[in-house]
This record gives sequence, C-alpha cells and structure tokens, in this order.
Amino acid sequence: MLYLYQSNRLEDLAALFARLHQLQPPANPFAAEEIIVQSQGMRRYLNSYLAKETGIAANLNFNLPGRLTWQLMRDMIADVPMLSPFDPEVIRWRLLSLFQSSDFQTASEYAPVREALQSYLYSGATADYQMAGQLADIFDQYLVYRPQWIDAWQQGKTVGLGEDEHWQALLWRYLDDGKQSTPHRVALWRQLLGALDKNKLPERYCVFGIATMAPVYLELLQALAEHCDVHIFALNPSSEYWGNVIEAAQVLQQEDDIDLSQTGHPLLASLGKQGRDFFDALVDVPKHEIQVFEEEPFQTDPQTLLHRLQYDIQTLNMPSENPHHLTQPDLNDGSITVVSAHSPLRELQILKDRLLTVLAEHPDWQPHDIAVLTPHIEPYSPFIEAVFGQAQAGSQALPYSVSDVKISRRQPLFQALAQVLVLLESRFEVDLLLPLLENELVRRRFGLNRDDLPLLHDTIAKLSIHWGLDENMRGSNNLFTWQQGLERLALGWMLPESMHALWHKISAWHGNPGQTEVYSRFAALVRTLAETARIWRKPVSIPEWVERIRTLMTALTEPDSEDQHAWQQLSQALARWQEEAELAGFEAVLSQPSVIRHISRFLDSESQAGFLRGGITFCSMVPMRSLPFKMICLLGLNDGDFPRNTKAAAFDLIAQYPQKGDRARRDDDRYLFLEAVMSAREILYLSYVGRDIRNDQELAPSALLNELMDTLAAMTGKTTAELHQNWVVQHPLQAFSPRYFTPKSRSDGLFGTRQDYAGALNMPAEEATEFFSEPLSDGVAAENAIRHYDFIRFWQNPVRYWLQNTLSWQEPYRDQAWDAAEPFEPHQTERIIAEYTAARRHNESFEQTAERLQAQSLMPTGVLGSLWQTYFQTAAKTLDSTLVSSPKLPTIAYTLFDTPYMLEGSLNHLYQHGQIYFLEQPPNSPRRLAILLEHLIFCAVRPSETETYQTHLLLPNEPETFAEIPQSEAQALLQKWLAFYAVGQSRPLPFFARTSLEVAKKMHNGEDETQAMSTASNAYYGNKVSKGQKDYTEVALVFGNSETPPIESPLFWNMIQELLVPLLNAAMQKPEEEESE
Repeated sequence: MLYLYQSNRLEDLAALFARLHQLQPPANPFAAEEIIVQSQGMRRYLNSYLAKETGIAANLNFNLPGRLTWQLMRDMIADVPMLSPFDPEVIRWRLLSLFQSSDFQTASEYAPVREALQSYLYSGATADYQMAGQLADIFDQYLVYRPQWIDAWQQGKTVGLGEDEHWQALLWRYLDDGKQSTPHRVALWRQLLGALDKNKLPERYCVFGIATMAPVYLELLQALAEHCDVHIFALNPSSEYWGNVIEAAQVLQQEDDIDLSQTGHPLLASLGKQGRDFFDALVDVPKHEIQVFEEEPFQTDPQTLLHRLQYDIQTLNMPSENPHHLTQPDLNDGSITVVSAHSPLRELQILKDRLLTVLAEHPDWQPHDIAVLTPHIEPYSPFIEAVFGQAQAGSQALPYSVSDVKISRRQPLFQALAQVLVLLESRFEVDLLLPLLENELVRRRFGLNRDDLPLLHDTIAKLSIHWGLDENMRGSNNLFTWQQGLERLALGWMLPESMHALWHKISAWHGNPGQTEVYSRFAALVRTLAETARIWRKPVSIPEWVERIRTLMTALTEPDSEDQHAWQQLSQALARWQEEAELAGFEAVLSQPSVIRHISRFLDSESQAGFLRGGITFCSMVPMRSLPFKMICLLGLNDGDFPRNTKAAAFDLIAQYPQKGDRARRDDDRYLFLEAVMSAREILYLSYVGRDIRNDQELAPSALLNELMDTLAAMTGKTTAELHQNWVVQHPLQAFSPRYFTPKSRSDGLFGTRQDYAGALNMPAEEATEFFSEPLSDGVAAENAIRHYDFIRFWQNPVRYWLQNTLSWQEPYRDQAWDAAEPFEPHQTERIIAEYTAARRHNESFEQTAERLQAQSLMPTGVLGSLWQTYFQTAAKTLDSTLVSSPKLPTIAYTLFDTPYMLEGSLNHLYQHGQIYFLEQPPNSPRRLAILLEHLIFCAVRPSETETYQTHLLLPNEPETFAEIPQSEAQALLQKWLAFYAVGQSRPLPFFARTSLEVAKKMHNGEDETQAMSTASNAYYGNKVSKGQKDYTEVALVFGNSETPPIESPLFWNMIQELLVPLLNAAMQKPEEEESE
C-alpha cells in the first residue's frame, strides 16, 4: 500500500514519521528502517530530529533513489555487480577508449560520430576526455528520463529527434553491444519489476522530504507498494491542487480560450515547475493520502509579512486578493528583509550585525536556528572566519560551520596536490611555485619552517627567477629559470667570492654560508618537482598513473595523524578510478593533461562535513536540501549569479525535447528559492551586491528577487519601484560609516554593533598637535667625531635620519608581489652601466661583459637583449677616454677639524684626474646632493695624490663636472654644513633634498624670491604628474600637523641660502681656464 503524507512544513512531516516509527516499529526488532532521501543533508536532519524528539536515532538505513534502485536490482536479479558497466564513470572510459582507437578514426560506421564531434574532440589536449564525460552524463540521463529512446536505439530504430539522434544512437549501440557482463538499467528494469518479491523486501519503505522525483523512481515506488508499504512524506508548498498552475505568460500563449484561473499564485507558477510536475504525477497514483496543513495559522501565531506570503502560496491566493479578509501585512515588520551591499565581505558584515540584533531580541534562539545559503560559497568562505569567527568590541564571535567547500580547500594534503597539478600544467612560474611553501605538509617534508620563507622569497627575487624549470622548458636557454638560480646558488657555495665568478657560463651567487642548509632543502623541493614534471610528461596506463600520484604525494608531503583521513580518501578515489577503468576495458595510455583533469574533478568535489554541525550553518544552495530554520538568509542573489546559468550541451536531446518531470539547473534554482521562502519560520533575510564597489553604480538583483518583490508589492498595495526605492535597505561601502552610529532622531534606520567604531566616531575631534615641539637632546658633543657615512646619509634625508636614529623609526614594509614575467627591459641599469664602464676601463671585451650579465639574468633574452647590449655598449663608448682610463687611486682616509666638530672618513672615488663617479642615469636629488657634499669634502681635504680637484660625473651622453673649490673656502662652507648637522641631531630639519635643491638652483641662476617660492611650493606639494615631498611618509609624519608649512619657515630658507646656494655657486662655476678664454 502506498501512503502519501503532504505538508509545507518539514518538521510536521518529521513528526509524522517519528510517530509512525514509534507506533508501528518493524516487526523484526533487528531490521533497519529503510528510508529514501534525496540528499545527505535531509538524512542528517531526520537523524537529528529523531534523536532530539525520541531520544535515539539508530538502525536507520538511508538510500538515495538511484542507489536504492541499483541495490534492488542486485538483490532481486542474479549476477548484478556492485559497479555497473553503464555507470557514468565507466561509460566515460569506454567512450574515451573508442575515441582514441584507430577504428574510430577510420571505420565508416563511425563517420557520423566523427563528423558531429570533430570540432569538439580535437579542440584541446583534454577535449576527448571531457567529451567522453559529457556524453556519459547525457546517456545516464537518458537511462533515467528517456528509457524509451534507449529501447528504440537498441533495436536499430530512431524516434525522430533530428540529426543529433543518429550519431548518439550509433554510440549507444557501441556501448550496449551485448558484450557487457551486465545489462543497463533500462534492460534490468523490466526484470526488476517482475522479480520483486515480498519475502525479499523490507516491511516498508519511507520516502522522506521529497519535493520532486524522476518519473522512473516514482514508478518504482508504485511497484514496491504492491508488495510492501511505501510511506511518502512529501514537502508540498500548497494544500491545493496546483498541477495546472502555470505562468501568466504561458496562459496568454494558449491558442484555446484563456483560463486565468490557471495562473494561480505568481511565485508558485513561476518558481514551482520542478515540484508541480511531481505532484501532478502523484495525483494519478493509487494511494492513501493524509494532508497536514495549518488551515488557520493566524489564530495562534501573529500575522507577519512572511507568514502571509507562505499562507497565500499554501492556499493559492492571489497576492492582490484577500478572500479570507485578513489584515494587510506590514512591510516593515522585519519578517522579510532585502539588503543591498557593495561586496560579499560587506554582505557578511551587515549580516552579522543583523544576526546579533536578532539573537538579542530572541534570547531563546540558538545559532543553529539560523542558516545562511548562497549560490556559490567559494567567494564567501575566505571572509566567514574573519567576520564571524573573530570578536570585536561590541560584536562577539558567533559559532558557525561551513559546508559545500571544495575538499582541496579543507585538507592541506589535497591543497598541496591541487597546487602541484596546477604547477605541472604551467611554466613553473614563481608565483605558482612559492605558494607551495605555505603548506605545512610540504615544509615539514623538506625540513623548512615558516621563518625560512622571507629568506627564500628575497633570494629568489635577487636571483631573478621568473619562470621555467630549465632550458628544455624555455626552448633556448635557461635564463630566469629555477635551474639557473639553483646552479648559481651551488656555484656560490663552491667557488671563492670574487668580482667576476663565472664558470661554464654560470655566474656564482654568494649568500650567507650559514643559510646554505635552507637553500639546499629548498633545492630538494625544486628537484622533486622537476623530476615529477619530467616523469609525468610520458603518457602511461592508469595503474601507472595511480602509482605516480602516490609516489608524488609521498615525496612532496609528510602527513601526520590528522591527515590520515584525507590520505585514505585519496587512496579510495584512486582505487575506484582503477576499478572503473578496468571494468571499462580501458588499456590505453593517458596523457598528463587528461590525468590532471580527472584528479582535479575529485579535488573540486564539495564536502558536506560542515552541514548541520552546530552553530550558524553556511552552505551552498543545493537541490533537495531545503530544511526549516527560524531564520534563513540568502546571500549573493545577484543578477547573472542566481539562478545559475548552466547551459545544457548543444547535442543534449533532453534539453531539445523536454517533457514533464525533466530536471534543469535553472528550474532547480527557481524551486530552491521557493523552498527557501517556505522554509523560513520567522525571518527571511535576502541580500545581494547592489552597488559597484569601485564607482557605487547601481547593480541589478536576481530576477527571482524582483519576482518576490512584485508579489510583496501586490500584497501591500505598493508598487515595485516604491519597494526598490524605499524598502530595500541600501548599506554604505564601509562598516565604519557614520550612518550606523547616528542617534535615532536623525538616523536613516541603519545600525551597527561595533562599539570601537562608534567610540572612534563619537570621540570629539582632537586638535592636531605638532609632532615636534622642542629639541630631544643636546645634539652632537664637540669632542664626538662625525663619520663621513653618517654625514652624507643625514643630508640625503634629514627627517628620516632623525626619526630612525632618535626614535628607532622604520618605514612601513611593503612586500613586493612575485613577478612571473621575465623582464623586457633591464631593472638594474646602474649595475649594468657600471659593468660596461669597468669593462672599458680595464680593456675587457664587451662580449665577455654581456655574457657575464646574461648569466646573472640582468639582461633580457633574445633580440631584445641584443638591442639592450648594443645600447649599453654605445653608451660606454661615449664616455671621455681620458677619464675612463684614469688610474684608480687607493682609498684615502682623512680627518678634518678639531673644533667645534671633527669630520672623519675616507674618499673612495679618487682617480688620477680627480674624483670620478660612473653613473648610469642622471642622479636623483638625494644622490646629487651626496655627490656635491663629497666634492666639498674632497676639496676641503685636497689629497696630494690627484692631479686635479674636480669631480666628474661620467654619465653616457650627459657628463658633468664640478669645479675645484679653493681649500679654505671649502673648509669654511663645510663647517657650516657640520653646524647644521649638529642641530639636526636634536630636531628634524625642514630640509628636503628635492625641494631644497630645486629652489637653490633657481636662486643660483639668479631668479627672484617669488619664483623661488613658487618652485618650493610645486616641489613640496606636488601636482597631478609628480608626488610632492609633503606626502612622503616621514615628512607627513613629522610636519603633517604643523601650523606653518616647513617650506615657509625661516630655517628652511636659511639653510638654502647659507648651505646650498654657496655650494652650487662654488661647484658649478666654470673652470678658470675656460673663464680666461
């Protein structure tokens, strides 16, 4: 006998099942209760309900409809194996075997298939694998939804389905050629119906939480009901018959007389197709029916907008009508809320504030009474822990569990495998390999720890490694590759450090010998990956691939006890893969891309481990898993994201010729939305990204959300436009917006729970105080000697020097992104020009210099590299021959002055013809100022070893010479610089290399005070083209709150007039012999 229980409340169905289970337990106390569900989430819900209500949930055997069907076939029919040769995964390998066979390429019988699939099969390295899988899934759907087609094709007939039917029928006859050990499900179906035996069946079957079902499974339940009891607990949104309810647009398309009564409730008509076909089919099934619907729900519970909407759907009331004379629902009662945000992160932040308020208003609620659903959980999963797992002032952490995340995101073992698979299909870019070091299992395997990572990142950047394992991968040379980098490391350890360590075109890279062990362990990782890449290039059979994967994971990771479950999952997946391929008779070799696609499918599978595990449940919107919660939150209801736009294949005949009872992803999503509306018990919270995070432009919500708002507008006598404008809650871009913390009298209805934000916003604005008010020390004692290095470094940036030396300040560190693209222009031009200049000075061949620079990955490769080499060689040749060949003099130590300040140090750029600097580009202001000061010291010391006391800036095409300064004049001017240096040790000086130097140049050229002031303003404040020094980190910190801008202070102008202008006047005048001419 078949019993049908219908309700729009799953908990009522669960109560009925529990009552049945208690009053009529199986006659055999050891017999399991057979329960059919359509999702593991429904199984977990029923288990939890029974345990909570009855105290125990045991001896329950859950099955999915498809699995039950196959199990019955195995129980009732002899010699039916566990794995069918017509399982979709087995069909995949059988079809792939065909596609790779020579018969398929040449036999005339497959000509229609080749012609139809030619554009698919040869479109990529894995096209045949993917096509085989797609066809396997389609044939599996035919077995379930179109068994009559399978029968016709097996008999050599067609049923008039167009061109695609002919070649698909040929493929099916190849699959069902009579050589298989077991028939397919359609052939076994008839045997099963005749073999059903009451003695082999359980006492009853209970089908729980079903809202839709394939017709073949419903037929099976009818057949089972002839031999045992079948109890169907169906989740029906309506207590009325709605099998003829269709959308208004479809009614208007009818050729016969228009019957407006067919429209029914608009949401049921628009969203309910999947369920409508199922419940319409149930009408004709002989059954004993029990309905459990609340006929007058508002006698006990208050009427809310949500409850009224659910009641209208239940009773098929039109939204604009009120046949039961109920009071008009209030849009603002909080039972339905629609929220617009700027991003997934903001959706979660807004939701948390709302949940904290709801939980405070309902102290009897628990976090597990709340579910958060989204079409795609992946964009939200990185932020859930940051928002819900962390406590902030006024915003406590909330317990939660996350389901439906890819297993590669949950298990470090799977994550490592996923990363390696991506790497093996890549060019081994640096930004793909280095993230492997973030995996604890990989680091443990190679003896590395997290503290080693900054060293490795910095070393790899210095070695200029970008992509490629070796020269074989690059195709021409090993520049910028891991091979080149590791060889340079090894050579640097073996060879003594010298200026030009080059051996067999390998340039040694000398690091800290104490870090060699870290480098060697990292090198072992790279070698493991390189060896894997080499081995995996060769196609082999599936058993060999399985062994390769096991070997890779053993060599790459070191799992601990917590990773054993993941290792077991991987082993089971590999074993099943072998079993499927063996049953399919697949003996061909597989290429690396196809294997990676296959393993990636396993890694992309979703884990339901977090579903209903306590706390707030975060999960994807999955068919057949709409469970009741006091509050249901739907996030990500964006246009284009929901309903999900998953198109059927162009040759899918079910999509071309649909019938009642068929399933489609978009119809599934529409019914999911309807079920979510019906499953919310107290609050339905709907959220979407309604504003562009970049420009605040309005974005459209999902069409389903618009349909809901159309219905709500009709229920409340409003227009949809009014709801969009006045009812949808528009949230600001930032969680610390003042709108969240405005007093109620002036508030727009928004609220925030973050007390720290509120405190910061409500705190009276403090008057900006100057960073510096009085000297911190007495400066430099007279007896203390000033070092040359400190003196030069100070004047390059006095503000930064003072912060660092007085307050131990460090500029904020900004880690550079890993650059996988090899350079198309040199990045270290100063070093390159220095090398070419040195080559010219030492009469070294430019070819040798180019070879050395190439070995150090300092030059681009190929023709582009040759062009750059020519450029640098030409630039080196333009330098003054006399100066280039001038003999280098030893470093000369000096000591100047005794009082009031002593300056000591050494001169390092001395040549026979004076002081010479070999530059690759015009020096920036700090560098130019440093050279000017070293020229001043050079003239003040006046070493006897040089022939002249000029300073030469040898710059290709732009040489420059600083004139000799008389020794007495140089010493007097240097004394002034030392005096201001002493002042700058106790207070920050308003001296800025770029600004001050530009002003001094104007004054040196004779321009008036107004022009000099304009120059200072432009350099300090900047413009649209260049950043002003005012915005430099250290300048903004020290002078940002000053009442008087530093460039307007007398000290700024005094230092320019007393220090810089005299120095420029002395150093940039023409030599005496030129003046005499």
